[in-house]
Amino acid sequence: MSNGSLHLGRVLGIPVRAHWSMALVAALFGVNLAGAFGLVAGVAAVAAFFVSILAHEFGHALVARRYGVETESIDLWALGGVARLDREPPTPRSDGLIAGAGPLVSLVIGVLTFGAALQLQSNVLGWVGIVNLALAVFNMLPGAPLDGGRVLRAVRWARTGSKYRAMRDAGNAGRVLGWSLAIVGIALMVYGTSGIFIAITGVFIAMNAKAEIAASFVGEHLDGVKVRDLTWWGLAHAGSDMDADSMIDQRARLGEAGAVAVDANDDGQLDGIVLEDQLWAIPTEQRALVMLNSLMVPFSQTARANPDDDLSSVLPRLNPLRPVVTVWNEGKLIGIVPPKALRQRLDSAQAAAAGRV
Repeated sequence: MSNGSLHLGRVLGIPVRAHWSMALVAALFGVNLAGAFGLVAGVAAVAAFFVSILAHEFGHALVARRYGVETESIDLWALGGVARLDREPPTPRSDGLIAGAGPLVSLVIGVLTFGAALQLQSNVLGWVGIVNLALAVFNMLPGAPLDGGRVLRAVRWARTGSKYRAMRDAGNAGRVLGWSLAIVGIALMVYGTSGIFIAITGVFIAMNAKAEIAASFVGEHLDGVKVRDLTWWGLAHAGSDMDADSMIDQRARLGEAGAVAVDANDDGQLDGIVLEDQLWAIPTEQRALVMLNSLMVPFSQTARANPDDDLSSVLPRLNPLRPVVTVWNEGKLIGIVPPKALRQRLDSAQAAAAGRV
């Protein structure tokens, strides 16, 4: 379990995780479908629904791989799924094709299963087909953060030459779309029809669209800043038998990096990182009892970057709980963007962007 998600394993080399909120949707759909189709058929329909969402996200991931963009994970949750890419698409064309791949997969699944339902007179297949067709249409609505919003961003990026202006255009469209859906959902509830899910979805879209607009201003302010510009080269190392008190005594080894790399398994391979802030947060009387490996943040949960990556392209990969950028070259850890330096640069960018959203 990690951040409320269950790791389901790897498919085509991509980690797949399911958030606990999926259980709520499964229960809601399961009860309704079991009443309509029977218990076994209802369970099968729910399983097919989640497999369809997974296939949708793999559509994004596999096309992204075609353009040299890897997928860090695919996360399934209550409102669908997210393919977390390790970097932004490099061109408007790749951006649009990656975005459109998911709805295309849903469309193909929908057409095939609905066609099979007509041939086999299967209500379950018919439901799966209709749901996938609805997913394809809904996701192509032109507003961030939906896939249609990404396609709109790609089109505007190609026409204006500015990715950040394109992000704002897609974000503004998303805000209009989101609040419109929220109003529709509320109106349905006022008239006695179930519209709460539509309203919640609308608010979710509107808030994420606002976040995308804010991110565009921050990214624009950071345009031209490379990861290497903020990197502290080299990082202190420690073994799994090092305790927090001893590490604080050796504080000088950390320099301005504010972190230490940890080999948690005594195998010579670095497994994660401990921030200086974590060390000081431990009560003084407990520090000698707390080992670094119990504090360690695995490298898989940090934003990994190459020295020549644009800093703005790394920001979407930051873990909000541990905003750390580790710097790598040919699979070897060569440095870190110190959390303090990153916070200062981000605070400056956000201050410049304030009031423009």
